[in-house]
Amino acid sequence: MTRFAFLTHSELSEMTGYKARSKQVGWLVENGYHFDVRSDGRPNVLVEQVHERQCKGASQGAKTKPNFAALES
Repeated sequence: MTRFAFLTHSELSEMTGYKARSKQVGWLVENGYHFDVRSDGRPNVLVEQVHERQCKGASQGAKTKPNFAALES
């Protein structure tokens, strides 16, 4: 059985910059995150989604090589 991990309340506050549930939801919508809203109004965001989005640029950057010729001009 696969178990999903969700951001904690403090992680969600840190990521969005908001403590209020409605503000967190607004920030998530604006920034294109997928989430569910729990019965208590708190948004549930998968840790995996955040990890993929945050690490996407890092993995792409590793594939590019520096252009040292640009330093010579």
